[in-house]
Amino acid sequence: MNTNIKWNENTIYEFLRFEHNPEHKLWPDRNAKIINAGLVQENENRDWVLTQKGKEELENIRQHFNSGNLSELPLCFRNYYFDWGEYDDKNLPVENLAKVALRDRSAEVRKKAVELLDKYDKLDTETSNSLAYNEDYQIRLKASKHADLHNFFDETDERVVETIIQNRRPDRECVEHWLDSSNGQIRVLAALLTDDNESDEVLARLEPQDVALVLARSPQWATGGRVMDAWKNADEIGRYRLVKVMWDVPDSFIEQVLKDDSYSALRDRLEEYRKAVDKMLELDSIFSGGSEIRRKIWERAIRQRG
Repeated sequence: MNTNIKWNENTIYEFLRFEHNPEHKLWPDRNAKIINAGLVQENENRDWVLTQKGKEELENIRQHFNSGNLSELPLCFRNYYFDWGEYDDKNLPVENLAKVALRDRSAEVRKKAVELLDKYDKLDTETSNSLAYNEDYQIRLKASKHADLHNFFDETDERVVETIIQNRRPDRECVEHWLDSSNGQIRVLAALLTDDNESDEVLARLEPQDVALVLARSPQWATGGRVMDAWKNADEIGRYRLVKVMWDVPDSFIEQVLKDDSYSALRDRLEEYRKAVDKMLELDSIFSGGSEIRRKIWERAIRQRG
């Protein structure tokens, strides 16, 4: 590898053009680096061609690209390989790219190697297990598709856990660890994986704000008593969520809601519904009690909404 040249993306591009176009015109001022390094020369037709030194250099670069032994190349070449697609996607050098993903000196290059392997579904379990503890959540996210799940017991990013849930079948041990996570969104995701007959036990382990979100996303758990208990401890956002699944509360609670400003989440919804009922009663009085017209219009409206 010619280390006397300060390679950059443009210089690499111009030099690699000789692979497919051995004789072509060059702008000397824009290609001074490869000219001064003796990699190319002008022929009698005033076209530029590779020198013997240039041919050896090009062959060396291509050999590294084809083999996936990228870490021996300067950083600009390693980035160029991924950015410009200098690989055969039908014959990826998976083993060496996995080494790049795990060991390259550049975090950016390691990430690009992971993304390429993931794109073509070439991340194996062994490599994924090693990537499962990477500080970049996007790398852990890709690793989570193939790595052993025990590597994610202490996962801190809900996006990684959500990806695992979408692509895998987390076992009971995963759920137990995630229920104790310091990340509330992970606790909620774990709670939603449990069976209905475990709901009381699971809800008892959650923080108040988590309970409100779980009940909002699992309406079958939102019994009157649970909702009332959750309401007492929920913040304003939690209460707005609970309103959507609240279906049975004591009359005294409704009276309190209508009088107390601190219940604005539910009071606004009750007021909205009260106005709708008033309007319905007003319109309902247009026809007599036994009117067939009123019945037919009512049935039609229900069908259209359904």
